[in-house]
Amino acid sequence: MLNRRDLLSVLPAWPLAWLGISQAAPAADAPPPNAPPLLAGPPVVQHLSVEGFAVSFAVGQLATGWVEWGLSPERLDQRVIPSRAGLVDASDRAIVVPVSLGDRGAPGRRVFYRVAAQPLGYQSAYKLRRGEAVAGPVHSVTLPDPAAPRVRVAVVNDTHEHLPTVDALAARIEAVAPDVVVWNGDTCASAFDSPADLPRVLLKPGWAASRSLVFVPGNHDVRGASARQIEGCLAPGSEPGLPYNLARRSGPVALLTLDTGEDKPDAHPVFAGTAAYEPYRLRQAAWLREALRRPEIASAPFKVVFCHIPLRGLPKQNDGLSLEGYASWSGDGARAWMPVLREANVPLIVSGHMHAWRVDEPSGGHPMQVVGGGPDLHDATLIVLEADAQTLRVTIQDLSGAALAERHVTRD
Repeated sequence: MLNRRDLLSVLPAWPLAWLGISQAAPAADAPPPNAPPLLAGPPVVQHLSVEGFAVSFAVGQLATGWVEWGLSPERLDQRVIPSRAGLVDASDRAIVVPVSLGDRGAPGRRVFYRVAAQPLGYQSAYKLRRGEAVAGPVHSVTLPDPAAPRVRVAVVNDTHEHLPTVDALAARIEAVAPDVVVWNGDTCASAFDSPADLPRVLLKPGWAASRSLVFVPGNHDVRGASARQIEGCLAPGSEPGLPYNLARRSGPVALLTLDTGEDKPDAHPVFAGTAAYEPYRLRQAAWLREALRRPEIASAPFKVVFCHIPLRGLPKQNDGLSLEGYASWSGDGARAWMPVLREANVPLIVSGHMHAWRVDEPSGGHPMQVVGGGPDLHDATLIVLEADAQTLRVTIQDLSGAALAERHVTRD
């Protein structure tokens, strides 16, 4: 993640008065009363590790932005200003800030941060106008410890912009207090049709300001004219060409993500020649094999794979390999990845897509598969994974917190 920027400026956090308007940057006119707020949503933390993390936040107008951080809430003595090729990042939608902790990072350490932004206006090449800087509240994150004795992970899926469900899930997440939240695909209603859709959907739930978000795209998230711009709103992973593949150790669990892509073959006429998921899945298979061999992943008591479309189907369900209909499970993904998962003895796959929860028990050497619910209040679910060194407990909850199903996976 951190190597995706050509240049990262890390500067001491001077008071915001340093950003006062100079003669070279005349003060901007006061914003109109109905102007959108400069900070247009809560921060979202991703890729949390002892080395650093990324923070994304929505802005309501063209602005530059930064993160101030430190080891106490009263002393945010570091500032990170994202830039590329010598030019400080600016956006009218979202700012993504990669934070490198240097020698201040340590397992289990608490880091405090806040985001800030300053309006930017261009009148000409040499006449730029800056507005008043605005800083958000202080948040904190706890750096993960691979040696931690236990971990809790919450998984949401298929929210489809159904705001009552998103709000209810956010409340449940706060009650469960997980270390990690996995958003397992189909975040948007149908497609990302305009650039404004991205921050409105991806940066508004507010469930990842104090914990790490793991984003796994669904088939709807890769549709629309603006789907290719997700990386400007949520920080991509560090693997070139594989922005949504993550292998991360968190206590006794290794979390791995796979992008199942679309639910139809690449040759389907609806894609008009724009789909290339079949070779992409093969690239992910090679990545997956190597990721599972990494010492910190291979040594984890439990390995869990997250992907949006299930890799196991029920009898007579569509596998997405023909031009008829659409996939209930990813036959191409299963063909590419399941042999690798079986070889590595991965015990659990967590998916969504079907808008109906279920548990597929281990069978024929295949891992257990847990499938989450849908976007409506009556069938939405929160999947909670709780693990220690010996047992992984998997619970599917409804929005009241009642358990719909529970399974236990024990260490071999």
